[in-house]
Amino acid sequence: MLTLAVFGNIRAAKAVSDYLHQNNIENQIIHKEDGFHLLCEQDSDLDNARILLDDFVKNPNDDKFWAASWDRGQVDDLSANQPPSTGILRTVWQNTGYLTRVLGLFVLFIFILQVLGYSGALYQHLGFPAQLHNLNWHEIYRLITPAFMHGDLTHLVLNLFWWVWLAGQLEKIKGASWLFNATLITGLTAHLCQYLMVSSSFIGLSGVVYGLLGYAWLAGKFGRLNGLNLPSGIIVMMLLWLAVGFSEILNLRMANWAHLGGLLAGLAMAIVEAKWLKK
Repeated sequence: MLTLAVFGNIRAAKAVSDYLHQNNIENQIIHKEDGFHLLCEQDSDLDNARILLDDFVKNPNDDKFWAASWDRGQVDDLSANQPPSTGILRTVWQNTGYLTRVLGLFVLFIFILQVLGYSGALYQHLGFPAQLHNLNWHEIYRLITPAFMHGDLTHLVLNLFWWVWLAGQLEKIKGASWLFNATLITGLTAHLCQYLMVSSSFIGLSGVVYGLLGYAWLAGKFGRLNGLNLPSGIIVMMLLWLAVGFSEILNLRMANWAHLGGLLAGLAMAIVEAKWLKK
């Protein structure tokens, strides 16, 4: 085996390694004192490996390298003796638009207020109304604002990650106004589904996330989202998680109808958009 390159950053080394694996080039990473050595296992693959490595050197922030790690399920494959890296988080954040960042920070701010003991007051003013027919016009915002609250840290982190990563890409491609409207449509549909099928007791950004995911997947199939990197395994994983929620195998409190409603709204948006653009 020959050393193809030496990296000081494990995340960069993993990105290149996974990208090489994706292109059928066997390799491995060895941690030495001077850094992380990327080794090419077959001499016959060396020339192609160097070409792909040169592609990374020219544009290390290209999403295709990080998407390769998602496809292989290796995003968090870091050993305990390796130094932590924030490279992928910084890359994701840099690839978002201002609306994604502002809303993400607002959700984080709301959660901090919840932790500080204001959950009751927040739910009273931001929670979904118990009875729609008693809703005043000046409180119509409450049809959307449940998305900004979260039950615990895990709930918050998962939803914020998906929001920043997926909404950020969509905002870059479609624009802030499109993302704003898509958030309203998917959020409203998700919340109404959960309210009609279960109750008004729900919070979280999951319905919007599922809506954006459904839109991104189907719009990508229609060829309407050039430049979006959506790993093929993600939609399968999210659908499996939706099935797990409805089956209640894990006995978790999840707004399953909000997830399904948001997903269907996102799919409908992609279909309507495709037909409108075709006309």
